[in-house]
Amino acid sequence: MGSGPTAELDGIIGLATDLLQQCQIISGECNRSKVSTLRTAINGSAETWHQTNPRANNARSVAQGLITQLSTFLHGPHEYLHELVSSNWDHGALYAALQARVIDHIAASTGGSSLYELSQHCDIPEDKLSRILGLLCCRGIISQPEQGVYVSTSVSRELIRDGEFRAWVEFQLFETRVASAHLANALAKKPNDYTSGVSAFKQAWGMEMYEWHHSQPQMGERFQKAMRGVAKSLDPADQLLNDWFKIHDDLPSMKVVEFGGRYGFASLYLAEKYPQCEFEVRCDSQDFLTRGEALLKATCRRQVIFTHTPDGLHDAPTEDQSAVSTYIVRNLFWNWSDEEATRLLRKLVPALRSKPSTRILVADGLSPAFNEYPPHIEVAYRRRDVTTMTMHNTKQRSQVEWLALFGKADPQISVVTKLDANAHVCKGLWELSLIC
Repeated sequence: MGSGPTAELDGIIGLATDLLQQCQIISGECNRSKVSTLRTAINGSAETWHQTNPRANNARSVAQGLITQLSTFLHGPHEYLHELVSSNWDHGALYAALQARVIDHIAASTGGSSLYELSQHCDIPEDKLSRILGLLCCRGIISQPEQGVYVSTSVSRELIRDGEFRAWVEFQLFETRVASAHLANALAKKPNDYTSGVSAFKQAWGMEMYEWHHSQPQMGERFQKAMRGVAKSLDPADQLLNDWFKIHDDLPSMKVVEFGGRYGFASLYLAEKYPQCEFEVRCDSQDFLTRGEALLKATCRRQVIFTHTPDGLHDAPTEDQSAVSTYIVRNLFWNWSDEEATRLLRKLVPALRSKPSTRILVADGLSPAFNEYPPHIEVAYRRRDVTTMTMHNTKQRSQVEWLALFGKADPQISVVTKLDANAHVCKGLWELSLIC
């Protein structure tokens, strides 16, 4: 095919044809599953998005990628960039509406809310509020069926339905948006490497994120709520661990020791599924342990013990070498330096050497190699790379970097890797043992 307008038109037609085929697959699968297809997604039921039909879900993913390509074709470079950066104002309007609880008031009204009512409720002048709501209508977050009357859509209903997801949205709209604006200045400081550099969050707020959340209890509670939601809906780490335990379910009376805590504990999830196992959670934060204990189901209380390690996680009692069958290190190493991580692993290696059946399971984030996934999915992983750099001055390790890290702990370590990825995050489970 040649270049020029004709070739570009052929490309657009090809994309549109492929998109139509994927939409026909979605519609057909919805009909077979007796799920209503959506005439307009923003006003419809969420059934189509929540169904687990693999063929329909794959078609949706492919269609999203095609839409992205088609939109880029139609915009052209100038309009594409204009639209990309202008979304900042959409984010500001949404955050203002969430903070003023305008969306909550609209959702609570069965017949819709008038501009006057909303202005009185949130104490924002009608003239200003109408402009904020107008932009949110354009983005499908709310709808205006008649002049000056606003109703919910499936998008705003999702924010009301899932408080933990809403907390994550608000965290993204405020803390991460402010931090991202300071990434350029953080990188301009020297040194700017991962060891000695400063995070963009610290550049913006004068302290690291966890310190700032501690100093702002309301924001800290929102962040914790957001991370609980992410762990449940977006993080495949627990599922990777569960899959491993299914395969090794024949091991009697397994003693499992887990390190971590900031983003929850796998032990709470696994104890209910594997009653023959005994779990010990070790964490240097009593606050995290207290939160974990509060979430543990009563039926599992004898199964899980919580151990505070105020001096850090690097001390492995000698009795571990005979008692522990499995160590879990979940979502812990992602913001640790290689030196910190290898220090902990080296403390655990004697247990592997003492009892060859012992395993270390590391569940953490992975930065996939470029072009391993379709562009519309890969963008989420590249965002994750920039997110960790911006918020913490750390990096998501690649598979090569993970393997090098384990090799530093002990050159005789053998590694088996399992990966799980969704449209938001790529996670790895690395099973470590010693080569016999």
